[in-house]
Amino acid sequence: MRPVPDLTEARRLFYETASLPDGLLPPSILQSWRRCRSFGLPMQARTRNEERLEATELARRREASADWLSLARPQVDTLFEQVVDDGLVVVVADGQGLILDELGHPAFLDRAERLALTPGMAWGETIRGTNAIGTALALADSVLVRGGEHYLGRNRTLACAASPILDPFGQPVGVVDVSGPPRRVHAGRLQQVDAAVRLIEQRLFDVARAGWMTLALHPDASQLATPRAGRLAFDAQERLCAADRRALGWLGRDFSAIGHCRFADLFGETLSHWLSRSGQATGRLTTSGGLLSARLLPQMAPAASLPSSSRATPPRPVSANPAGPRGDAAATLAGLEPQWLARAVRLLEADIPVLVLGETGVGKDRFAQALHAASSRAARPFVAVNCAALPEGLVEAELFGYEEGAFTGARRQGSRGRLREAHGGVVFLDEIGDMPLAVQARLLRVLQERVVCPLGGGAPQPVDIRLVCATHRDLKAMVAEGSFRADLYYHLCHHPFRLPPLRARGDVGAIALALWQAHGGHRRNIVLSADLLALFRRYAWPGNLRELDNLLRTLLALYDDGTVLAPRDLPDTLREEMEDVEPAQPLVMPASVSALEAHLARHQGNMTAAARALGISRSTLYRRMARERA
Repeated sequence: MRPVPDLTEARRLFYETASLPDGLLPPSILQSWRRCRSFGLPMQARTRNEERLEATELARRREASADWLSLARPQVDTLFEQVVDDGLVVVVADGQGLILDELGHPAFLDRAERLALTPGMAWGETIRGTNAIGTALALADSVLVRGGEHYLGRNRTLACAASPILDPFGQPVGVVDVSGPPRRVHAGRLQQVDAAVRLIEQRLFDVARAGWMTLALHPDASQLATPRAGRLAFDAQERLCAADRRALGWLGRDFSAIGHCRFADLFGETLSHWLSRSGQATGRLTTSGGLLSARLLPQMAPAASLPSSSRATPPRPVSANPAGPRGDAAATLAGLEPQWLARAVRLLEADIPVLVLGETGVGKDRFAQALHAASSRAARPFVAVNCAALPEGLVEAELFGYEEGAFTGARRQGSRGRLREAHGGVVFLDEIGDMPLAVQARLLRVLQERVVCPLGGGAPQPVDIRLVCATHRDLKAMVAEGSFRADLYYHLCHHPFRLPPLRARGDVGAIALALWQAHGGHRRNIVLSADLLALFRRYAWPGNLRELDNLLRTLLALYDDGTVLAPRDLPDTLREEMEDVEPAQPLVMPASVSALEAHLARHQGNMTAAARALGISRSTLYRRMARERA
């Protein structure tokens, strides 16, 4: 983590003399301070709240960015899940630094509001001075700005990590930012933001490259099929038409090469000659910096860009084994009762809402995804809505849609709403315990009547949906205190599924290995050592499955193929926490059938709970009881 010095004296010196000793500030921050001073922006400047954009103009700016926002949404949502439990916010701004959207922890959203870090506020350098959003756009590069490194004194309680989103022609279309208290925003946060932005840029590239010949490049041939590969697109005359930052960096070029360089200018031979020489679509290319592995990607047919209002998951083929979800979802189900998914599918198919309970991070969202994938609606939309992440005033519009002119800032053509987007599929309402009471009443009416009435009038629209809900809250207690409607509670709570925390799921090491395989760690021959898995088993995992999953993704991003990961490879703070946990004392197996039955009775006959208390598998407990009874 880069230390942040006490910058009080540095700020005073710069304010008085416009110069600083070398090394006191990162060069990018010092250059930004100088730019801000050249703008005539005083370090004590205070921006007034009335500079917020009018709702209608904000809606227009969002509409202008709708295409790339729809492509970015999955990565923004994933980033939000990674940082929300640490009290941080994710901010999305357009190419001029105007904040379009914000998702975050409620504890920090209030502070963000006071600092004007909210939709409709401009955060370019000329207005807000040095800050991650504006400075990332000015540099066209990622930046971390912490505490007193902000140019304006009023922002010294803030830390931000941001990365610009560049289209395949080098133009900044937007920026993704994570902000929060300085102690919680560090270089690791910037890596998370960078990873999200790289995936967004790849999706932008895929839309742009339709009809062009596209090369994937990487020094290591094994990385050509991964997100780490860079890409270049060429037209029929072999002129460079589009590129990403990674590929240009390996070639020692920048975006000015687009439209001016041909394949032969970059690699010393024509594309057709390389293909005939290599005899296949994969081979090596010579550059000024050395050799690169390359692969010609399948050509994409030209197609219309994604509709800006499309936010539902695209339809997927029905699995050949609907009872057995694979990959990430299957790994999520590790340590759960195997019949749970089958029961949940039967409820869903019978049009009975499925309620999933559990602590934050236990994988309620992934259970819902696995349920959708295992159902007869797997090829239909899966639309997820996080009720806790939406401002209270927007929940109704988001769910039920609205007609043109329904409220100030409404889109000119209105909005279908998330429930109608899910028509024929599954709606997942995450954190339903945070849904406002008025919206609960409207939701219940939809579930009973199967029609949606958009805000602002209009004819009722029929909907065919199946509902999955999740919460970490005690809904029954909320009903008793009046913060959750009793009629909606009894409509949802037919057969709730309570997901156990990770620490109670048995072998955490086995779950880690299942997730590792789902993420492709085995394909890169990166090994989780026995010592590392032993630490995983001892740790309590307060962040549950999400914490484990985020750690594994981080390790996969940081280490090279063939690495054997040991405890020393963990982040320092996490390793210290894990190593402070005393190894569990071995449990003694009851020695007789009567003792085994008494142990089972203490767990109300639940074989899984009884086996878990003994630190053994359920099958082992079955075998032991059968042997004792023989």
